[in-house]
Amino acid sequence: MTSKVRVSRFVKTGYGVVEIATNSLIVFASFYFLFYMTEALGVPPLYAGLLFFVAKTFDVITDPLIGNWSDRTNTAMGRRRPFMLAGGILLGPMVALMFLAPFVNQESWVLSALYFMGFTMATYLALTLISVPGGAMTAEMTDDYNERTNITAWRWGVGSIGMFIGGGVAPIVVSLFSETAVDPNGFRMATIIMIPMFSLPVILGVIMMRSAPRKAAQKVSAVWVQARAVFGTPSFRMLLGTYFLQVSSLTVVTSNLLFILKYHFLREDPVSDNVVFFAIFVITTMASMPFWTWLGSRIGKKRGYMLSMVGLSLSVACVFFIGADSIGFLYVVMAFVGWFFGGYQVYPWSMIPDSVTDGQARTGLSLEGAFNGWFTTQQ
Repeated sequence: MTSKVRVSRFVKTGYGVVEIATNSLIVFASFYFLFYMTEALGVPPLYAGLLFFVAKTFDVITDPLIGNWSDRTNTAMGRRRPFMLAGGILLGPMVALMFLAPFVNQESWVLSALYFMGFTMATYLALTLISVPGGAMTAEMTDDYNERTNITAWRWGVGSIGMFIGGGVAPIVVSLFSETAVDPNGFRMATIIMIPMFSLPVILGVIMMRSAPRKAAQKVSAVWVQARAVFGTPSFRMLLGTYFLQVSSLTVVTSNLLFILKYHFLREDPVSDNVVFFAIFVITTMASMPFWTWLGSRIGKKRGYMLSMVGLSLSVACVFFIGADSIGFLYVVMAFVGWFFGGYQVYPWSMIPDSVTDGQARTGLSLEGAFNGWFTTQQ
């Protein structure tokens, strides 16, 4: 049962602890998956992109299905937490298996690429089990407009630690076991060692959220019927389209930053250099959370979201105007990117529950899982 009372800080912290694991993987994937495929496995860039697209298409299918399933689940742990626990247990081992690279020494890159993509799909299925039901819990825990912003700020503020693990700690661990910057053995050993980093935060966070407010299971319709209800909500369509453009633009930068460091700035060890840049990014992101929470309560989430989008867009655009001999400016740019990224995280994810409320007023159904499933799909 939802209410307008404040959710305890302990539960909010647990919510963020879960995101430490998911952010670790998402950031690690954004920076290193394509780089690993092309530089370590020798997959031509065109085929690497196509294979990754196929793997993500599988994720597009599973997101709304898991959302539908969680909406109609009824257990002693509630609707969402059993899925999150299962995903947490699977996440670490799947990442380790993904980078095992058993076919890397063969002449052809085909088997290595297919193996990597197969376990990429399994890894993202584990991530879906965590992220889609987990995202639905914001709307379940409270109906209060500003409290949802505060919960989301805690979620992404604490979860920002995971961004540093994925973009900072992971590269250091990789380098300890690598003879070169693209040594498959380094990635293999690092991901085995990091199994607890990917799995334990989810398990711990799920335990910490055991007292979170919850709703009873719903008698929900088929996925395609839910989709009509979800996309029939105007506020969700607007949020979905806006966020899609924003994620697409930012992904262009994150997936290419290592290539920019290596081929534009001519850095000999782009993986290690990236650690410093990402530390700046994460620190400024975490520092910005109280500001964006305060701003949203003063001018509203929509205006705050617009401000953060404009700032983030301008900051990201600056990356492409920095000369090869002026890498020092990249430190400043990354600080601005991190600051505005805080608003990029807080506002859209706190606005989804508001769209859920709009949809419930129209249909009478509580479809938190469905809304988050489709939102995560486009992400």
